[in-house]
Formats: sequence, structure tokens, C-alpha cells
Amino acid sequence: MPPTSIPFYRHKQFGNAVAKLVIYVLLILGASLSFFPFAWMVSTALKTPEQVLAVPIRWLPDPLTWENFAAAWRRFDFARYFLNTTFISASVTVLSVTFCSMAGYAFARRHFWGRDVIFNLLLATLTIPGAVLMTPLFLVILKLGWINKFIGIIVPFCVSVTNIFLMRQYISTIPAELEEAARIDGASDFDIWWRIVLPLSKPAMATVAIFSFVGAWDGFLWPLIVLKEKEMWTLNVALGLLQMEYVAAEGSPWGVMMAGSVLVVLPLIGVFLTLQRYFMSGLTIGAVKG
Repeated sequence: MPPTSIPFYRHKQFGNAVAKLVIYVLLILGASLSFFPFAWMVSTALKTPEQVLAVPIRWLPDPLTWENFAAAWRRFDFARYFLNTTFISASVTVLSVTFCSMAGYAFARRHFWGRDVIFNLLLATLTIPGAVLMTPLFLVILKLGWINKFIGIIVPFCVSVTNIFLMRQYISTIPAELEEAARIDGASDFDIWWRIVLPLSKPAMATVAIFSFVGAWDGFLWPLIVLKEKEMWTLNVALGLLQMEYVAAEGSPWGVMMAGSVLVVLPLIGVFLTLQRYFMSGLTIGAVKG
């Protein structure tokens, strides 16, 4: 008897299963590679100087030591720099969410002359490298007298074209009937933005908040240029500059430096874990409508 032929849909199901398996394997490999530097950083932060330079590499510290964290906190005056960085990052985040949501609402819902042209020009500015803008931006800050002031760090980055685009795309998915009903009830543009748009835009706002907070927290070059006094440094500036002083005085303190890096990264992880349930929906839902 001839062998029974396998239905076509079974071939298709088998192909889909193989494709999913390949995708999962690639994602696991990518996640492992991404996690590798962080794992090495944490491992080094918990090692003694002898274990850091040991050959072959020892991933698990034995014994564990927390002295590197205490030394990093004392040496780098983390309390002051942490407050400076938190104030700057929180201010940038709040202002960015506020202004970008306003701009996104205007571009998504309001009809005014040149709206599309202005929006396209804003998107075109994304092609300009950030390094090109450093000199003119510094001259503006210098003329305003904002050198060595936190406002010189906050204001230039409280609005982002990328965040405006995200808010605009997400707000475009909100049913227009809600706005029309509010206008019939006598609501103003501000009332609609405050009472309707913002409560319905939490995923997009969370995405903008994460991008803004991470960008401000990780900033190094611009705070290095603007902030001159040591007491006003941010964590990254302090960690980078004081490393040279530490190396000159005590050699190569890899454990202390990695401990300081862990302390810098922990707030970012906390912010992401807090807002992660809104993050992916904010990226995907606003992207399905042009």
C-alpha cells in the first residue's frame, strides 16, 4: 500500500513550530549576551582585589565582600551626587512628559496652518547628530547665564522630538468621539488634554518617562560641559572623573568602580520595573496608526 500522505496543514504547523523555536533560541542568546556585562559588573563588585585579577576567571566571589560598596559610597560622596542626579532626572522627566504630551495632542487633534509641515520638519531634525548641536547649544546656555546651574542641564532636554512623535502616534488612536462629547459639554482644549487625553495615554506617558529618565540619568558629556563645581556633579560625571583620582592614589580599584556602577544602575532598574507594564503597550499601540 502507498504511504499515507501528510496533510499540508501539518507541514505548515511543523514549519511554524520550528520558526518559533529558532526565534526563542535567538532571543535567549541575545538576552544572555546583553546580561553578560551586568553579571560581570555585579560579580566584580562583590570580589576582593585578589579575586578580581585571579586567573582563571572566578564568576562566583568566595568570600563575598560588601566593602567595595561602602568604599564607593564614601569615596565618591554618593549621597550628594545621587540627589543632584535624581533632581535633574526627575525634573527632565516631568517636564518632558508634560510638554511632549501637549505637543503630541496638538499635532494629533488640532488643525492649524502648517501642522503637517512643522511636524515633518521636527522629524527631519532627528537626522542631525547630537554632537553638531553641542557648540550652538553651549553658546545659548552661556548667553543665558546658565553655566554651572542645574537649569542648564534640565531645559535643553525637557523636550524631545522622539517623545513628541510617540505621544502624537498614541493620542491619534484615542477615539475622537470622546473629544467631541467633551466639547459639547463646554470643555476647553486644556480640559480635554488634562481630563481625557492624559488618563488614556498612560502607556505612552510611561514610555516617554522611561526614555526621559534614562537619558537624563545616563547623561555624561553635557553635564560635564555645563557643571563646573564639584558639588554639582552628577553620578556619571563624578564616577568618571573621580576614577582618575582614585587610580592615581590607589592603583586600579576595579571592585570599587564596579560597585559604584551598580549603585548608578539600580535606580534605572527600579524605574523600568515600576513602569514596564505600560512600556511595551506604549511602544506598540501608538505605532499601528500613522
